[in-house]
Amino acid sequence: MKIYIEGYGCTLNTADTKIIKNSLKSFKDLQIVDNLEDADVVVINTCVVRLETENRMLSRIEYFRSLNKKVVVAGCMPKALKEKVIDKADLLIMPREAHLSGEMIYRYFRDKTVSRPLNVNINEKLKYLKPEGLIMPLPIAEGCVGRCTYCIVKVARGDLLSYDRDLLVKKAKEYVDSGVKHILITAQDTACYGFDKGYTLPDLLNDIISSVEGTYTMRIGMMHAKNVPKILDDLLECYRSDKVAKFLHLPLQSGDDKVLKDMKRDYTVDEFIDIVKEFKRKVKDLNFNTDIIVGFPTESEENFENTLEVLRKIKPDYIHGAKFTPRRHTLASKMKQIDTKIRKMRSRILDRLRRELSYENNRKYIGKTLRVLITEKGKGIAHNCKVVKFNWEDDLKVGDFIDVKITDAKTFGLFGEVLC
Repeated sequence: MKIYIEGYGCTLNTADTKIIKNSLKSFKDLQIVDNLEDADVVVINTCVVRLETENRMLSRIEYFRSLNKKVVVAGCMPKALKEKVIDKADLLIMPREAHLSGEMIYRYFRDKTVSRPLNVNINEKLKYLKPEGLIMPLPIAEGCVGRCTYCIVKVARGDLLSYDRDLLVKKAKEYVDSGVKHILITAQDTACYGFDKGYTLPDLLNDIISSVEGTYTMRIGMMHAKNVPKILDDLLECYRSDKVAKFLHLPLQSGDDKVLKDMKRDYTVDEFIDIVKEFKRKVKDLNFNTDIIVGFPTESEENFENTLEVLRKIKPDYIHGAKFTPRRHTLASKMKQIDTKIRKMRSRILDRLRRELSYENNRKYIGKTLRVLITEKGKGIAHNCKVVKFNWEDDLKVGDFIDVKITDAKTFGLFGEVLC
């Protein structure tokens, strides 16, 4: 049976797509193909974080069906929006079942039976993450402890379930021993890792730092600001290590306390600003990224202006801006919605500010020297995850760490010269 795989979404979903592929490879009767035309079965690992993404997923599923392919829908959509895909798919695979994909697909298409274990051990998923290339995701948890009123990912991923700490350290060692140079520590919220097990994210990072030898960096993925204060001092201590990238992804979502309360984000603007200030004070060359939702149902013009003012104050290196879209099964979808034209207008204003702040931040690097991992010819990622382009020398190799002096900056990238 020939199987074609497509994956979409966040870094956590990227890890699940890799797990699905490796699960399929463990069955000799299942062959993965690179071309859709050659496939008998299509597996699509879906994302539903936004309405336009959901529509794209549904469009792809319909397209596969129009080609008379058998369709397996995996990922967040089967869990969060089962009613929308159950009649369009031959088989559904939930996010916590990614490692069972091979067995489920093999059994279903052989004898039309589906075996779903009542209690899934998510630690088993790590067995199907095989190191490949320079950059690899390392999922550390499923679900979260949040209750955000707009978030469908909570519906899809559920409550917090952390991977075993010792197994994660072993997997990180396996990565580095196999040539991985940049590990993407990922979860729905990395800050709450271990809250269900009695340990914390800094505990895990310290274990990896002390146990895994080699030259590599770890990029810590998105953190929920309400959970950061509990681990802040220990976390900042981890950032002193060369093995931890000087990168912070801390979503603000709104710069207005009323809107934050309506979103049930469980922190205030001042509390958020205090976290950012502490990071900027203690982490040199910090690359601070944040997320903003414009057009949340209760966001007034004044609320939006407050958000812009906060952004001008904290000056993120990059802003992931998104127009609010109501997601099924969430509280915010039941609220009175803001006019689409207003959402679009606010999005354009936010985008202008995003570009201004990104350029302003990048200009500060001119004249500085950054440590860069070469990921392709003439391009790499710095120790703070900034993208850097540089002159290519014949003695350089992909996978090397080099020093680059920054000579120019654009809105979304840096340019420099390799130092001998």
